[in-house]
This record gives sequence, structure tokens and C-alpha cells, in this order.
Amino acid sequence: MEQQLNQRIVYLDVLRGFALCGILFVNMPSFLGDRPNAMMGEVDQWIRLFFDLFIQTKFYTLFSALFGAGFYLFINRLRQRGLPMTIFARRLGILLIIGLVHLVFWQGDILHTYALTGFILLLFAKTKPITKLLFAIAFQIYAILLYLLIFWGARQFGDVPLVEMDGTLQSFVASRDILGFLLHHATVQLPEALMNSGVIWPEILSLFLIGAYLMERFNTAPPSNRFLWWTLGISLLLTLPAFAGIIQAHADVPDGSINLFYVWLSGRTLAVTYASAVALLVRAGRMNGFAALGRMALTNYLMQTLVFTLFIFLSGQYETTPLWQGLLLVLLLLTTQGIASNRYLQSHPQGPMEKLWRKGTYGKEKR
Repeated sequence: MEQQLNQRIVYLDVLRGFALCGILFVNMPSFLGDRPNAMMGEVDQWIRLFFDLFIQTKFYTLFSALFGAGFYLFINRLRQRGLPMTIFARRLGILLIIGLVHLVFWQGDILHTYALTGFILLLFAKTKPITKLLFAIAFQIYAILLYLLIFWGARQFGDVPLVEMDGTLQSFVASRDILGFLLHHATVQLPEALMNSGVIWPEILSLFLIGAYLMERFNTAPPSNRFLWWTLGISLLLTLPAFAGIIQAHADVPDGSINLFYVWLSGRTLAVTYASAVALLVRAGRMNGFAALGRMALTNYLMQTLVFTLFIFLSGQYETTPLWQGLLLVLLLLTTQGIASNRYLQSHPQGPMEKLWRKGTYGKEKR
């Protein structure tokens, strides 16, 4: 049992590292400045289609479920050590501060949403697994209805592109006005991000609860390889109709609401495919190189924003850099982070931001 538990924790690190890579691919177009599909070259349009099929919405789904799994493990450790649940609340408070600061640099931060939703997750610390599952299903139904409403509206009243260029940020970058860039994020983007969190938190909470449920469910009886293969195959088959919808949407309105619906829908199922595939590969002794990225996920996530912010200001280009160039930068950055994370962890137990987060979480409490 101890060996199985250790393998499962390694799996969580690997899956987190794998998801971190996907998150950077997802965030890269936003870092460089989103542009309507019609303004992209042919190569970039094919990249955008590939992202929508295999990357977009798949990895925040994985990350959110991993947060829920981590919540279950963290609460269990607090109970075993006789420490108060308020420590987790303190942990969330620190994450919220980090997320708000991150929002000043980039509007796509997810940490503040995780922190705010995490306070609601605390209400489920003592609930039974079936309770977590039922509430997760209920909140997923809310999300499905919300996206169906968007889909229906596009069908009824016509689909239109959702992506709009931000001339204000473009001017700040072109003039190298870093102060104006940060002030715009603090006064405009940050409030908008908080409002968005007020809409999406039920969906995020449902994914937290699914992750916590699965961690609790498989804590004593890990899934068999047969179960994982069946899960992989079924989830992949369930993804195919959404894939068809995405391909059709890209032939009509590539960045409209109908495409958004199918991309979101594919994220529910393909994330399960990825999670199952990674589990099988970890059991086969593969993908261990992703573990270091996962152990330093917070540090690497914030570093990605810093690197891309420096890139756009050094280049002076915003909403003009082709996606294929951004793709090359992503591959270079992930390779560098993978090597750096492995080397750093050879002489340190955790990443610098993880260490700071842990120190602030426990304070003077016994560990």
C-alpha cells in the first residue's frame, strides 16, 4: 500500500507538470495579445485549430481537479498532525495575494479564482465522498446550462467573433510604458477578472470536488490498468463529437460562441483521456521528467508570465507576433524550465515560491 501511495503522489506531480506545460500553450496567445482569427496567417489559423482541439480548456480542467486532490491530501495531513483547518484558510489567503499581484501583470491569472473558490471548498472538508460527488455534478450542470445558453444564443441570433484587440495595451507596449501597462491591469483588468471569477466559480468548485472525490475514492484502492484503459478509450470516443463541432465552427466562425461551446465540451472529456494516459505512462516508468515541473508549478507558472511580459516589452510588439513564433518561445521556455527545475530540486526540497507559500501557510505552527 505504501508503495502504491508513493506512486500515486509521483503521478500527481507528473500530471501537474504535464498540465503546466499545457497551460503555457493555452496562455501564450493571450500573453502575446489575442487577435481575431481573420487577422492571422494560414499557419497561425492551423495552430489555433490544433489548440482548440487538443489544448484549450483541457488543462485548466486538469489543474482544477489536481487542486481538489491536493486539498484532500492537505486536510488529511492537518488531521493526522492535530493542526487546525484554519491553516488551509491561511494558505488560501496567501494564494489570493499572489494571484492579485499576478493580475497586475496579466489578466489571465487563475490563482485568485482558485483561492476565492477554495474558501467555499473548505465547507466540504468533513463531507462524505458521495456528498462531494453530488455537489460536483450539480455545479457541472450549472456550467453546462450556462454554456448551452451561450450556444443557443449564437444559434438563434447569429454567431460573431468574441476576440477583440486591446489598443490600450498595444500602445503601452509599443511605447515601453511599463507603468501604464501595470496601472491599466490594476484598474481595468483586475476588476474584470474578479467579476469573471464570480461567474465561473461554480464550475471551478465542481472540478475541485471531483478531484477531492477521486483522491479519496482511490486512496485505498488505486484504479487498475484495465480500468484506466477503458476510461481512456471511452473518454476519447466521447470527445469525437465535440471535435467535429470545433472543425465545423472553424470553417464558419472560428472564434465565435459556437466554437467556444464545443471547445469547452471537449475539455470535459479529453482531460480525462489525458489523465488516464499519464497514469498508464507513469506506471510504465515514463514521463518522470515532468515531476520536477509539477513540484515547482507555482514558481514556473509565475515565471512564465514574467518571461512573456519581458518579451513583449523588449520586442515592443503586442497583438502582432505570429503564433508560430510564440510556439517556438513556449518550447524553448518549457525546455529551460524543465532542466532548471530538475537541477534546482537536486539541492532544494521545493521551489522558491513553494517555500515562501509553505512558510507563510504554517507560520509558527508545528509542521
